[in-house]
Amino acid sequence: MSRTSTYSSTHAPTTRRVDSNWWQLVALAGAFFVLAYLVGLFVFVAVFASFLFGVAGGPPELLVGGFGLVFVVVAVFVLAGIVLGLLLPVALYYDAAAVDEAAVGWSPDPTLYAVVGVAGLFVQGLQPAVAFYYLYKRRQAVGTP
Repeated sequence: MSRTSTYSSTHAPTTRRVDSNWWQLVALAGAFFVLAYLVGLFVFVAVFASFLFGVAGGPPELLVGGFGLVFVVVAVFVLAGIVLGLLLPVALYYDAAAVDEAAVGWSPDPTLYAVVGVAGLFVQGLQPAVAFYYLYKRRQAVGTP
């Protein structure tokens, strides 16, 4: 007795085509902001620990070198955060517009996502939240990322 599977012929593929790669920038920005928060926490703990170590009579040369390194790390993260923070609303707008045009069953409002992305420049934690929420909704509708 032969069995034939109708699964492949009756079910549509889970990935739909949307002509946009802007979601990659949205994902990069969201991941970067989470990483930046973790690095910020680590830097805070390190500075606090070195302050306690310095007060306890440790060598001051250690503190000067440590703070220079902390400054460089923080400066790099701040510059990258500014660039990604400004690009995130643009990426949200263009990708949401492409998803809307593709008619995949979800019609995100590009302007709304861009405005919330801009508001995230002034509200701590909003940009990664909107980035991950957008990517979650996009995955449900499109199948990618």
